[in-house]
Amino acid sequence: MAHKRNRINIGSVSHGTLLNEELIESFIYELRQQKPLSREHRKLIRDIQKTMSEAERVERLHSEVLSWADMAESSAAVDELIDALNFYAPLGFYFGAHPGDGSDFGFWLSDNFIEDFDGLRVNDTSEIPKGYIGEVLHVNDHGNVSLYSKTRSHLKEVWSIV
Repeated sequence: MAHKRNRINIGSVSHGTLLNEELIESFIYELRQQKPLSREHRKLIRDIQKTMSEAERVERLHSEVLSWADMAESSAAVDELIDALNFYAPLGFYFGAHPGDGSDFGFWLSDNFIEDFDGLRVNDTSEIPKGYIGEVLHVNDHGNVSLYSKTRSHLKEVWSIV
């Protein structure tokens, strides 16, 4: 029996390019990996791919070079895909450019997440009160950070950064 593995969106998706064509390709690939993918986002992918196909057809028909990546639609498509991927970012994360490298797009921990976290924060999971239900942020003495989801009977790790 195969185990179902949940996808955790953390880290780089596209690195080393700011070309809209390449970003769109990477972002669409990443968006398709999201399960379940919303109907709205499936439509977004179809619309962008249709626009790209139409632009390529126009390029072939005309002798002048009309790169779709240079058109205003490509910048708008990148922005729409970033917004869509943000929808799938884990709690405390965002999808966008890495703060230290503008050509590295991915899912990154928000700068002020630890300070702004309004759930239970503990130094050790044994400190979680009996009966507590909700998010638990565990920050150990080495600076490792883990986010847990606590139900009545289970403590499940949502993500961890070591």
